[in-house]
Amino acid sequence: MLNLFGEVVVTYDDLILSVEAVAPAYASSQRAFDHYVRAWAVADKVRCAKLQGTFESTIESARQRQKSLVRILGLRLPLST
Repeated sequence: MLNLFGEVVVTYDDLILSVEAVAPAYASSQRAFDHYVRAWAVADKVRCAKLQGTFESTIESARQRQKSLVRILGLRLPLST
């Protein structure tokens, strides 16, 4: 989605979705989340993925990979997933 200036809109919710899907350990605290978002330039990566049209599929494939690992390792998923 583009704003009035033709730029890709990256919301805080997009950042949360991305971090929870790709690096869920960093979603455990606000401090860890903030560090990860800054250190790994998550907003830029989300912006780039949205421009390429791969944002939703990237999130979905990361979620599927997590579910697969949980199944293989015999762990329980958190109730929020």
